[in-house]
Amino acid sequence: MIKHELLSYGYAIHVEKTETQERCPHCGFATSSVHDRRTRKVRDLAIFHQPVYLFVKVKRYRCWNCSQVFSASLESIPPNQHYTNRFCEYLYELCEGSTIQEVSRKHRIPYTTLERIYYSIASKKAKER
Repeated sequence: MIKHELLSYGYAIHVEKTETQERCPHCGFATSSVHDRRTRKVRDLAIFHQPVYLFVKVKRYRCWNCSQVFSASLESIPPNQHYTNRFCEYLYELCEGSTIQEVSRKHRIPYTTLERIYYSIASKKAKER
């Protein structure tokens, strides 16, 4: 964790992955050549009924072997997602005891986004059975 602050819309927690090397997803070569950095805003579970937003500094690497640029992998945040895995699971559980519309209003998440999250997790759970 780099820093945290309480803002008008909730908690903002700034974090960065500490590893200095990543494995290229294209060729498997390990590289430490940082191409650039991006900051991702990701929603996480609430603290004391306040929304939590993680501001994740993500390193993008250039592979010395295949020259591809790729982002560092994050175990709890899938690529191109704006919600942590545990927050998505939490939303899924809420929808099980309520409606998607009610949960989307309560947590201020677009209905179609919550619907996509719900059916994605439901599909994974159905395959596990």
